[in-house]
Amino acid sequence: MKSAIELAMERSKKFRGENEPDLTEEQKKQIAEIRTACKAKIAEVEILLQEEELRIKEIARLQADCEAKVQGIYQKSQKSS
Repeated sequence: MKSAIELAMERSKKFRGENEPDLTEEQKKQIAEIRTACKAKIAEVEILLQEEELRIKEIARLQADCEAKVQGIYQKSQKSS
């Protein structure tokens, strides 16, 4: 049985026309690991890089890398569906 929040989110996605593929538990775990590692790297950059401009660029690069990896998992999921 789904909670009210889960049902509302499903309706919201349908309303917006978003089709998110069904992910396996393993894929969800991979995505969580990627995001956790990304957050750790970003925290490290925030501590180590003194120059603000460099820090901003490096954080943006890390975020883009993270999202590219996550999108790769979503694409694999869509191909296998």
